Amino acid sequence: MSGRAAKSCRQTGKVSPLPARSDTNSLISFTSERGSTLFMKWWKDFWSGSPKQESAGTGSVRLLLPGWTEDTTANDMRVWRDADGDVLSLAGIEEPFQNFDRADEMKVKRWCRDLAKSRDGGLIEAHKSDDGFNFIYKRLQVPAYVYTGMVFARVRETWLIWTTVAGERGTTGVREAVVTATLLNEGKIKPEEYESRWAQDPYEPAYRKVDRSVLRFISDDESYDSQFPQHPLSKVRHILALLPISVEYDFPSA
Repeated sequence: MSGRAAKSCRQTGKVSPLPARSDTNSLISFTSERGSTLFMKWWKDFWSGSPKQESAGTGSVRLLLPGWTEDTTANDMRVWRDADGDVLSLAGIEEPFQNFDRADEMKVKRWCRDLAKSRDGGLIEAHKSDDGFNFIYKRLQVPAYVYTGMVFARVRETWLIWTTVAGERGTTGVREAVVTATLLNEGKIKPEEYESRWAQDPYEPAYRKVDRSVLRFISDDESYDSQFPQHPLSKVRHILALLPISVEYDFPSA
């Protein structure tokens, strides 16, 4: 594994193993009591300055996603956990921003990017539909990346937000290093192009309002998910893709 390939991951010059204790102390460890406290702190911090949280509607939702077990409801938020200790949550919210129906795709993407920036994260992707939008962003908790996927769904005029969080465990940076080495070896990216091409905002390449370490890497592209199916980014994308067909809403008709 080349030094340049490893540097692409963490700007450290090497791929570092994640200390075992980091699984307890970091946000992504949710199986212990301390992990639960950390997640609730993250959620409280997330909602400060974000669309107002509401409780209406969440009790009328049934999650059919295999492998997820519901935990105790707290602060009007429903929480599910899987065998890895990762979390999927559901809350009701006000309309994320005014005039959503008239907002174009780029306005939604910039809104998502600004939200990610407010959490010290960088946007990986964002998508708008008639009934909501979803996006993924990443944050760096050295030496690991933590990926957050969010779905803002409008169901019969009720807005709900699904949030899932997953982070790297064990040896970190493998996806970035392997992809970088492959691109260099195949001549698909030249060494002199590396600094300018490797990390960019997905929609406005000139955007530089977050640290380069959290900009979208080439290796974050969905095309690499099949090569790294256990990677947390692949997992978050998979969950967001399954949610629309894995949820039942028992809301009264308008």
